[in-house]
Amino acid sequence: MPTIVDLSEQEIAELKAFTNQAEPTAAIRSAMTEYLRLARRIQLKSLSGQVTMDDNWQALEAAELRKFDGD
Repeated sequence: MPTIVDLSEQEIAELKAFTNQAEPTAAIRSAMTEYLRLARRIQLKSLSGQVTMDDNWQALEAAELRKFDGD
């Protein structure tokens, strides 16, 4: 979906320099991709301490080994 964004020449030049892209469109896409990646990481980090984990890794590993030995 096309979207028009009004950026100054200085902003485009900075984007091109930071993203190592020669074309303005590629620089904007690269910057957007990196921003979304960062935003997702921040969102994921905010979940730290909010997810409860079952401490059953030993039982799961034993079950997996039993299955492997049975094949």
